[in-house]
Amino acid sequence: MAMMAEAFVSKLFEMLLTSATQEAAKILGVPDEIKKLHRRLKRIQVVLADAENRRFENPVINLWLNELRDLMYDADDIIDECRIEGEKLLNSNSFSSRCVRSVRCCYPPIACMHKVRFHCKIGKRIRDLNRRLDELAKDKPDLNLTPAPHHDHHKSGISRRTSPVVELEIVGEKIENDTRMLGDLLIKEHKKEFPIFAIVGMGGIGKTTLAHKIYNDENLRDNFHRMPWIWLPVSEDFSESDLLRSIIRQAGGDPGEDNEKEVLEPMLRQIITKKKFFLILDDVWDARVWNELLRKPLQIGLADSRILITTRNINVAKQMSATYSHMVEKLSREDGWSLICKMVFGEGDEQNMRVLSDVGMKIVGKCDGLPLALKTIGGVLRTKAKRPLEWEKVLSSPAWSFAKLPEGVRGALYLSYQDLPSPLKQCYACLSLFPEDYLIFGIQFVNSCIAEGFVTSEDDTPMEDVGEGYWKELVQRNLLQPDPNWYDDQGCRMHDLLRSLAQHIAQEECFIGDAQAFEGKIKASSSSSIRLRRLSIVDEKLETIPDLIMEQTSLRTLLFFHTPLIHGLPEDLFRKLRSLRVLDLSGTTINNLPTSLGDLVHLRSLDLHSTPIRDIPESIGNLRNLQFLTLHNCKYLHSLPNGVLGLISLRNLDVTDTPLDGLPMGIGRLQQLNVIRGFVVNGGGEGRRSRVGDDRKQKHKGHQHGRFCTLEELKSLSQLRIISICNLERVSNRAEARAAALEAQHHLLDLRMYCTLPSSSSDMQQPRANDYEEEEIKRIGEVFEELCPPPCLELVEIFGYFGHEFPSWMRTPSSSLLPNLRRLYLNNCALCRRLPPLGLLQQLDYLWIEGASAITSIGREFLLLGSCFSSYFPKLEILGFEDMPNWEDRWWRWEEEDNQTTSLLPSLKKLAIKECPKLKSLPESLLCDATALKVLAIEGAHRLTEVKNLHFLLELILKNNSSLERVSNFPALKYLEIYHCGELKGVDGVDAVEHIQLDDQEAEFPPAKWLVGAGEEQPRFPSLNKLTLYEKIYRRGLPDWPMTHHPR
Repeated sequence: MAMMAEAFVSKLFEMLLTSATQEAAKILGVPDEIKKLHRRLKRIQVVLADAENRRFENPVINLWLNELRDLMYDADDIIDECRIEGEKLLNSNSFSSRCVRSVRCCYPPIACMHKVRFHCKIGKRIRDLNRRLDELAKDKPDLNLTPAPHHDHHKSGISRRTSPVVELEIVGEKIENDTRMLGDLLIKEHKKEFPIFAIVGMGGIGKTTLAHKIYNDENLRDNFHRMPWIWLPVSEDFSESDLLRSIIRQAGGDPGEDNEKEVLEPMLRQIITKKKFFLILDDVWDARVWNELLRKPLQIGLADSRILITTRNINVAKQMSATYSHMVEKLSREDGWSLICKMVFGEGDEQNMRVLSDVGMKIVGKCDGLPLALKTIGGVLRTKAKRPLEWEKVLSSPAWSFAKLPEGVRGALYLSYQDLPSPLKQCYACLSLFPEDYLIFGIQFVNSCIAEGFVTSEDDTPMEDVGEGYWKELVQRNLLQPDPNWYDDQGCRMHDLLRSLAQHIAQEECFIGDAQAFEGKIKASSSSSIRLRRLSIVDEKLETIPDLIMEQTSLRTLLFFHTPLIHGLPEDLFRKLRSLRVLDLSGTTINNLPTSLGDLVHLRSLDLHSTPIRDIPESIGNLRNLQFLTLHNCKYLHSLPNGVLGLISLRNLDVTDTPLDGLPMGIGRLQQLNVIRGFVVNGGGEGRRSRVGDDRKQKHKGHQHGRFCTLEELKSLSQLRIISICNLERVSNRAEARAAALEAQHHLLDLRMYCTLPSSSSDMQQPRANDYEEEEIKRIGEVFEELCPPPCLELVEIFGYFGHEFPSWMRTPSSSLLPNLRRLYLNNCALCRRLPPLGLLQQLDYLWIEGASAITSIGREFLLLGSCFSSYFPKLEILGFEDMPNWEDRWWRWEEEDNQTTSLLPSLKKLAIKECPKLKSLPESLLCDATALKVLAIEGAHRLTEVKNLHFLLELILKNNSSLERVSNFPALKYLEIYHCGELKGVDGVDAVEHIQLDDQEAEFPPAKWLVGAGEEQPRFPSLNKLTLYEKIYRRGLPDWPMTHHPR
């Protein structure tokens, strides 16, 4: 069952102990019954681990666990209701603290009657729970369950900052040969139009891995240069509109908000007309995806396009008339062991590798050459001590031979699940609720686990940190696959076999599918006593909520994916689904919620992002358990009800990109808030409003009556970890900003501060001094001066700041104010005349400065040279300057005495300079000291005439530098890209360069003199083996290789 009994009982213990001692329970007169429930659960807990391990093979044990699970869900609801009702009484105006100690009733008659009725009702329910638990306890001896030793609560050892994931790639000669062979076939000319090539094999054998290697193969990309490369995960229950939208985006189009097939197909045809494309359809289960959906719109492209599919079923390839089908073979034992070693052993660990090789090879043998099995078992072994006895336990696990698994799921995957600690088992099982191949975000996973009660913390560690540790551990164990497009593994997908296993584990209480399949599931289980707890509907044709969903009164989670046609909710929906903990209606087209929302007293998470919602009912204030409220990108929502002030458990509020006029006054009373994204400064005072973009007059009554909160309320929110503040130009004065007391936020890690750009500015034009009055410029400087952050901060973003200089907390010649800062974004700070001394930030690893149009030079003050520091920017890896139209050639100067005692940018790997048209040169100090620099990109530096002397650089990208004449002395350079540098006359000292890429201007024949090296016997570029000239790629040794030297 998805809610693992052992983990759930542990959570209930904490709740029961807490509830039994709380004043709320005493007021209701139920502490003794709660204590009795706690004692009886404790007696059962010791055998739950054994019961869970045996439930699939023993239907009697499974039935016993199902009954226990239902009892625990009921107990969870009852404890919630006790706490809510008791807190209401505690907070009532008529209540006195003396009443807790008094025997006599001190409530008004109506309140007293309500208390008596609730006491009788709740007491009866708890006694009924105790009776049911007694019956279960009597059955326990007949099940012959073995008590398990006591284990401490699981605590992930994964650091929040770093990811432990090892970049894995299937190893071995076989996959390299397969890649070359298929690549050659794809390049070869074919008589058949739109030839289809198939990769066929069982689940987990490495079809997608092989397809990825082909997708990233350099030789293949050379031959399909400058054409759309489209990767399309299909899945068994694919969404037609989602597939079409994805192809349109990857082909360079924009589907906007359209979801109708009738609109998307013509759009795709228009984009692909007379174009050659390379399309990979990954994990095709049904040939209809090509024959009935994609063939017709794509056949308007050029006939020599290529299509590659992966599928488990050779018949699918035949039905799609594949030109060639390649059957993927299993890995050899040697290649399997190499893959395991790559995951488990580090450098210098050869001794352990030799000691464990015998048992390791036996484990590899049990994985049967399947890469997915090897990866997940490698994830298990990575958590074990490197001792033969520990590995023998893995080898002898009964999970290897477990037979009652879904088709294609091997014992190795089940063993990986069984090895998880209890909290992670229930988190893993609930991943089954996401659609196949869905991009799952870490924050989404963590919030859901907290809302479901899967995350607990014993040592005051924030639950978000504990949940993030769970996420990283699942990634480390290879149960989630990181998407390379997302930073720090925060976006992952789940292999379909691992998802099938999660669905199998959760099958008795979770369901995912369309409305029709859901109806079939309910009818098939109508005679069963099992109650559905979690439901995920994936149905792009669904327009209304079926009555059958409303009949599932035990639901705790209700999610909707790909349901853009749902436009309304039944008025009584929430009255019937009162047990909901998680509700996700994002992406639907609902514009209002029924007032019965307030009946969801157990609700922990409400997600309405990207909906046209216009109003939130005041009844939301009844949701005293709500922890996560997600409202970002709600374009028609302009205000929140005062009812949100009743959300006393709220931890995370996200209203980014939602045009709110402000947040309700009193938000500072929500003491559990630790994330606010999109805090809106309303500007009730004299702040700037007249010429700022979106100058919509404040018409809402909240503004007229001063009911929006101010920055001062942030002072009360002592648990803040993440906050973004918008419309800071509206702050009246420095006193209003000072009242926020950001410096006292001792948990704050992420701070983003935004001013709205003036309406006269645009994407093409930066703000100018005459866009602002001098009084406004002075005031914004004072405001930011007072918004001094705490030293624990790790990320800062400043956007649209229009003061003449940065606040002193950024200019102070010390690293003590921001000692932990790792990432800094300065965007459109258009009037600041010089940069702060950022070189002193010892932990900074990412710095991007954009739109600093008043900067004319970057001098020694940027580094504060001459101070006592021995290293400047010691950890900075990425540095970018963009859109700085007045920056000239005045860089910091590096004196001889500086060079002897200090180092500059020792860790810098990438430097980007874009749209800095007046820049004339690079700093010599950078050229000498940044020995780690590997990539340099310069674009739009129209006065730059020469780039030279970067001895360790590997990649040099030069675009639109109209005055550039010379590139010289790059002895390690491997890749050189030059676009629109028409004055370039010489490229020297790049003997190691292997690949040069040019645009059509530089590629004209006869080639430019710098390329051919006129009058020289030896080639200018002795290591060059690849030359990209606009539409065509040449390789040395082939007949069409152009001459790159002229004989004398």
